[in-house]
Amino acid sequence: MVYFSYSRRNMKRGIPAPIYRPMLWRALKTAWQNKELWPFALFAGLAGSGVIVNDLLQQAQIALNPKDNLITMFGGSIGTFVQQYAKLIISSGTNNIIYTTLGALIILFGGTFLVILCQQLLLVALHKAVHKKIRLTSRELLHSLHHHHFLRILGVDLLFHVLIFLVLGGGATLMRNLPLDLPAAGIITVILAAGTLFIAFVLNILTMLTLIAVGEERVNIINGVLEGVDRFLRHPLVACETALLVFATNLCLSVLYLFGLCILSIPIGLLFAEAINQSALFPMILISFLGVLSAAIFTIISAGFITTFTYSIWTLLAEQLDRAPFTSRFHHHIQRRLTR
Repeated sequence: MVYFSYSRRNMKRGIPAPIYRPMLWRALKTAWQNKELWPFALFAGLAGSGVIVNDLLQQAQIALNPKDNLITMFGGSIGTFVQQYAKLIISSGTNNIIYTTLGALIILFGGTFLVILCQQLLLVALHKAVHKKIRLTSRELLHSLHHHHFLRILGVDLLFHVLIFLVLGGGATLMRNLPLDLPAAGIITVILAAGTLFIAFVLNILTMLTLIAVGEERVNIINGVLEGVDRFLRHPLVACETALLVFATNLCLSVLYLFGLCILSIPIGLLFAEAINQSALFPMILISFLGVLSAAIFTIISAGFITTFTYSIWTLLAEQLDRAPFTSRFHHHIQRRLTR
């Protein structure tokens, strides 16, 4: 089935290929049909690849509070907690420092291993689902795992996360040290915020295109980066528009998740209120447990679906950037205005 081709007559008329709507629906369909990937996607989503929500929030925080601590900006409440906890551990003695450091390293390496492993499984499975129209069994997925592919995906994640951190951190540092009495301080702050956000935005796109090249096509990191950059430069506006589409769709799905969570909480809240009126301790504990369990299951399902959708749409885009004749919507609208 061809989703992205269009007739030569439309091409001669300057009508762009309708790629975004078919790509969106196919990505949603692929994510829904591959429910067995949702548990892997839940952990793969912790890598933070493919979306720009975190960068938007971090950059907004930097622009609004340029004098804040960098750890607070990029780590949020978790970064603040780790910073305060580290100070407490350091002052509590050598043994606590050693045990805490060992425990933190075990959790860090174990969590990283799990996240990268799930990323590799997700990339391989969606590659087969998109390109081959087949679904891999659990045994086939396990057989697709190789340590050198694992290390390459880990290298790509580290490389681009460090680059994004340096870009946002550099922008934050410049804004922190910007003299407030400068006449154009406000304009410079806006330019710095927009510039660093755009660079981080492009780096997020390159992250996914490189991950797809490394995870699916099994090339090394250098060739994967070069292939990702080549795909981006071939159709930069289409790649940027797709990233905005991913952001908008994830935002809508997140709103639907919150709405579903509210709907789910209504019967739980009514039952809990009735248990309070009856002064029944055991029903209160049972209803609270079921409420937390239901919310956790719904959150896991939603996060797994959203991450699978995100990886699906990037996989579809990488496929089309290699072969489909299309133009971006922005380029089409500008071309129409110029020809009037």
